[in-house]
Amino acid sequence: MDTIVFGTPQKPTASVTPYRSLVRVTPPTVDPVALAEAKVQCRVDTNADDAYIQSLIRLATTMVEGLLDVSLITQTWQASYDLFPIWAIILPRMPLAAGEITVTYRLGDGTTRVLSSAANDFQVDANVVPGRIYPKWATSWPATRGDENSVVVRYPTGYGASAADVPPEAKHLILVLVAHFYDTRQPTAPGSVTTVPYMFDTLLAASGLGVYR
Repeated sequence: MDTIVFGTPQKPTASVTPYRSLVRVTPPTVDPVALAEAKVQCRVDTNADDAYIQSLIRLATTMVEGLLDVSLITQTWQASYDLFPIWAIILPRMPLAAGEITVTYRLGDGTTRVLSSAANDFQVDANVVPGRIYPKWATSWPATRGDENSVVVRYPTGYGASAADVPPEAKHLILVLVAHFYDTRQPTAPGSVTTVPYMFDTLLAASGLGVYR
């Protein structure tokens, strides 16, 4: 929970506000890496393995996004909470993208109401990583019933709608994984245990895509 003394600015923390559940509502419409790029990385010049390589792109993308807690291509996520925090709701799956954010909350009588960024019902800070929303000045979040999933936030994330918007280091992380999985199709190699190439770990650590800056 991101707490502050009201009216006293404090540096935001890197931790997201604890949530009960996090689900992707709308998946991306394209992959962050094209099949042609992956085939070059794998040094493949035939079409026989296209379907397999495409599946590896999806696998590698899921791994990279999960490890970095990022959304590479524009998509929509929904985070559910039992209560509003004291101040900011720090949203997972950075970066926060342009678009409407809605907050649906449950009242004591079981009915729900909706707050919207489009209606200027709360403030949005998409410039900080992770992105966050918080009440307007001199206000607070409304009271809720406080049971499971009483507060549901739906919001857009991602660097952009096309692969061209994805940071190059993230794309290369995916390509390295795809080539590794294409060349190594068993969990072990004869006489040794094969791990993900060292350069993947190096790129992952150096990318900084999932770190508060």
